[in-house]
Amino acid sequence: MWQIWEENGIDLETQFVVHFHFYATQKGNTELLCKILSNENIPHRIKKVKTLIFLKGWRIEADINKKWTLAQLQEKTTNLFLLAEQTRVSLEGCGTLIPN
Repeated sequence: MWQIWEENGIDLETQFVVHFHFYATQKGNTELLCKILSNENIPHRIKKVKTLIFLKGWRIEADINKKWTLAQLQEKTTNLFLLAEQTRVSLEGCGTLIPN
């Protein structure tokens, strides 16, 4: 992923938002994850995922805007993976919109 970003102009001086995507099936787990994200000043959004009748879960998207290095991205991804594991939420991945 980092190599693709570099090929599209991202370097150590580029500030950009990385979106981390989570999925939870339990409301309590969603609330716990969001509380921790708030305590760490990480902006996030929650969206209920439903079928026509039944609630299926919650999608949580956390956004971190900064100048990244590959090491920082790997470290934050590892930390958020561990946080997801501790709160029984799935970290589904991360991505960014590459700035012009």
